[in-house]
Amino acid sequence: MGIEVYVFDCDGTIIDSGEDIASCVNASLKQFGFWTVDVNKIITFLGDGTKNLLLRSLSFSTKNRFNLETPYNQNQFALLMQFYLNLYHSNPVVKTHLYAGIRELLKVLKNKGKKVVLLTNKPESIARQILEKLGVLEYFDLLVGPETKWEDGSSLKMKPECDGLEYALDFFNKNSSKAYTKENFIMIGDSAQDILAGKNFGCKTVACRGGIGDRQKLIDSKPDLCFSVASEIEKFIDILSEDSCDDFIKNFAMKNEIPIMQDEGSDFICEYIKSHGVKSILEIGTAIGYSAVRFAKLADDIKVTSIEIDEERYKAACENVSKNDLSERITLLFGDALTAQIEGKFDLIFIDAAKAQYIKFFEKYKENLSENGVIVSDNLSFHGMVEDLSLTNNYSTKKLVKKIRKYIDFLKTNEEFDTEFFDKGDGISVSKRRRQDKA
Repeated sequence: MGIEVYVFDCDGTIIDSGEDIASCVNASLKQFGFWTVDVNKIITFLGDGTKNLLLRSLSFSTKNRFNLETPYNQNQFALLMQFYLNLYHSNPVVKTHLYAGIRELLKVLKNKGKKVVLLTNKPESIARQILEKLGVLEYFDLLVGPETKWEDGSSLKMKPECDGLEYALDFFNKNSSKAYTKENFIMIGDSAQDILAGKNFGCKTVACRGGIGDRQKLIDSKPDLCFSVASEIEKFIDILSEDSCDDFIKNFAMKNEIPIMQDEGSDFICEYIKSHGVKSILEIGTAIGYSAVRFAKLADDIKVTSIEIDEERYKAACENVSKNDLSERITLLFGDALTAQIEGKFDLIFIDAAKAQYIKFFEKYKENLSENGVIVSDNLSFHGMVEDLSLTNNYSTKKLVKKIRKYIDFLKTNEEFDTEFFDKGDGISVSKRRRQDKA
């Protein structure tokens, strides 16, 4: 039955909590007379529990002079740790927020009947409070943390040990009608500890590069799949649900981290194509041909022209089109859409290439639009960041999001086209030329 249980790490995967944690660590250090530590440095200490976080912070603060060899230091550390836990429990969500697209991913998983687990090395009580404050606790079937106990009362070993995953497997087999195995689990996290826990357990693993864990150690742990953020996995839920999937294109995209449309957005455009009798399509941004193939398969008289600037993706798209026996109806072009000259009129122009160039693509290719044609644009929500820029701290991503916002403003104020916006997939717009402008 494929992947049925999605196990998520907390910090750096579900939530961006680094600043709040660091703030509480520094307040604790200061309370006990130690020097504070740079916030970004403290964030690098995260990943394997509160005790190790505080010990690393103390060691750095005291230039490696602090240790637990004396009773006095042991007592000081116990007091400091309790102070930290009390403080963090009282202030868990000041700057902490969900990563982009997480809420939507969790909703989709629940709608598809998947089990969702939080496996964290942070205190479970604090994790529960954070998820509740952020409005996503309801999507989790199980929370597993340092306080979780086996039936005999013994404690679970923390990641990278696989006790938490073993506990979840046992829990679901005792509390559901299905019989789960390790092959039905997937472990998703931003640190090497997460990936190693999954490997020790024997399940598929997903690395999230955009978290707060050490990126090089994360990659060195050799995860099965690697995405920038956890929400990217939404596009591949169905393919992971199959014991053996013959969807060559989605498999290739998943393993090679190639962007493809979310199913909901793709379904929306396919429905538009069918209901409006679209026969000719121009696609700006082929990637590996997922959308082009899907559009062409809707009817035998649909023809697609698609252009891609990346040579490796273009070659993969050619292979995918050939595998689907669609070479006669899909024309693939290798080149820069901003400088290429594409002849002909199209019933639908689909823009899904470099987001920063959307306005230029729109202006250039509106002349290729047939009389009643439409221009469709994807990724206008960009994992929710267009609506809420605080979902990312990455400077380059913020710049890109601001350009998407500029494109949306361009569409809204465009006197030549009327545009409708749809909350489908990652945000879609449909622009149609105003009739009075064509008179």
